[in-house]
Order: sequence, then structure tokens, then C-alpha cells
Amino acid sequence: GDGTQLVAPMPGMIVKFEKQVGDTVSEGDTVVILEAMKMENTIKAPTAGSIKAINFSSGDSVAKNDVLCVIG
Repeated sequence: GDGTQLVAPMPGMIVKFEKQVGDTVSEGDTVVILEAMKMENTIKAPTAGSIKAINFSSGDSVAKNDVLCVIG
């Protein structure tokens, strides 16, 4: 697995991905919005690159440390 994994910092539900596979991201760009405890949390890219893989869809529940997407 090449690339940087973006992991869920907490359990929650995917509201939406702001980026799609193939999109270029800069460090700090919002990649996914995660709803946890009735609050929306923006999960940001830890590094610059492009989205290699997205592992979930809107409405999916995720656990802490689930790999949301891979940035390569």
C-alpha cells in the first residue's frame, strides 16, 4: 500500500466526501465530513497528493481508525 492513509479519528458516520478518486489535494484540504455525536467534523488531508482510493460512501458508519481514503 503506497500512499498516506486518512483514518477516522473517531467513530461516526460519513456525511460526504468532498473529494473523489483522482482529485488532487493540498495539505489541510477537507477530504471528508464525518458526523460524530451530532456534530460534523471536517477530516483534512494530512499531506498533499491525489486521492488514490476511497473506502466508504455517504451514510456509511465507520469505526475509529478505519481507513477512509488513501492519498498518494
